Amino acid sequence: MAVVVLLLGFPFALLVLLLTTGNVYRRARWGSAFSHVWATIYCFIFGLRIETDGTPPPSGSFAVCNHISHFDVLIIARLFPTSLVSKKEIRRWPVIGFMAAAIGTVFVDRGDRDKTAGTVEQLSGYLREGATISLFPEGQTGEGNCVLPFKRSLFAVPADLGLPTYPMALVYKYQATAWADDTPFIVHMFRQLGRPSHRLKIIFGEPIPAGMERKPLAFEAQARVEELFERAQKV
Repeated sequence: MAVVVLLLGFPFALLVLLLTTGNVYRRARWGSAFSHVWATIYCFIFGLRIETDGTPPPSGSFAVCNHISHFDVLIIARLFPTSLVSKKEIRRWPVIGFMAAAIGTVFVDRGDRDKTAGTVEQLSGYLREGATISLFPEGQTGEGNCVLPFKRSLFAVPADLGLPTYPMALVYKYQATAWADDTPFIVHMFRQLGRPSHRLKIIFGEPIPAGMERKPLAFEAQARVEELFERAQKV
């Protein structure tokens, strides 16, 4: 069933790409609407039972969240339309990489700082056009028992634009089944199909007001996400 939905989604992603050729910012808005519908179906297939606390960020927001599993992308896209920021390696994944690019995912090369300015410019353009950006600043999945140190470079986006930053935190009830470590995306997903439903909680925090510079903003965002993470673990 998961493969069927993936293949059925391919022509729709291709349609978004064709209709937004030459306007990557329009692609961000249309692509986020597509991914919202697609993620809703996938969350149902994989039995992701999501409990929320707080209000999701409004359109045109810059949001940050801790990162535990490949499921995190589906969960966030399910809860509100958003463009996502991903590591460049995903662009090379068969089918999924093409679909992600077609709907406006921003791919980051963390090993090449010279490309950071271009990434910041693209994300800034998305936000100016009213798209929402969701970022996993840890830059990798963790074991789910703590929040890893945040990468700070992309916090230049909300800092330069004078926008608030919306912190989020998610926790899985059974961290061991959610954590993907170095398991390939496809292998991880198919393993989860044979397991019981996954229960998780995501908390949306109050926005960090605009006006902070990049580094202080990154530290404040990490502190807020850690606070939300600890709160989510207790409930």
